[in-house]
Amino acid sequence: MLSATSYNVDDYESLLVALQSVLGVIVSDVQRSHLIERIEPLLSNYKFDSLSLLVEKLQARDVDVCANVLDVISQRQPDWFLNDEVKNILHKYIFTQLPDKAKIWIVGCGQGQIAYSVVMEIAKYGHKSGKDKKFRLIATDVLADDINHAEKAIYDTQQLSTLRDEDKSRFFTVDEKTGSGQIKDKFCQQITFRQCDLIENFQSLGQVDLIICPEVLVYFSNGVKAGIFKQFADLLKPGGILLTGSNQAVTPFTDSFEFVDHPAGVFYRQKV
Repeated sequence: MLSATSYNVDDYESLLVALQSVLGVIVSDVQRSHLIERIEPLLSNYKFDSLSLLVEKLQARDVDVCANVLDVISQRQPDWFLNDEVKNILHKYIFTQLPDKAKIWIVGCGQGQIAYSVVMEIAKYGHKSGKDKKFRLIATDVLADDINHAEKAIYDTQQLSTLRDEDKSRFFTVDEKTGSGQIKDKFCQQITFRQCDLIENFQSLGQVDLIICPEVLVYFSNGVKAGIFKQFADLLKPGGILLTGSNQAVTPFTDSFEFVDHPAGVFYRQKV
């Protein structure tokens, strides 16, 4: 396995070029320090003894390699927590505005934690407000293995360690012997998981009322981001909402959205 200091510099530069030309991914100077660390497990899995072999597969547009590379370099650390800003705007504005049976798309769900976190927030909103809205959720990610994990909804002790005890008891059936937990059926049934690659056309998902896309597009080039945001706008119903968190600017890449600075938080609304 390569170490961060033993790779061939020319191969590394070739990798950066291939990531941009094939996947539309630009790795910033800050992100480059972690690139090899994220790539190394793939080199081991594919039994590649150099970066050049990985580059060759990328340039050949090997579907499996491209999907796996895109996933490992852009994936978030799996956790159960939406940031406070996102939760605040969900509870104090978005959930109240969305109609019953509104369709919500969660982009970059990983192994399901973020998607189930949204379900938990919907349940908490309903309990607190007395308004039991029935939202329809679809959650997507690029890797089939992650989607399969999310559908099984079983998480081990370590994966559950960051959850509050009250959330574990309310939303999970916990195995007392192993400490693993499974999301209770009534919460699982609220989500449909699907495999989806953001660099492809994803209009088959159908019209949605809300897109939640936190921290997913950080590695994509500006041109690819512009295309994705344009597809987001096309997918949203008139006046639909795109929620990204304050770390992801949208309006520099497309004129399809208006920036809304609401007292509860910021979001983007599709221009009608």
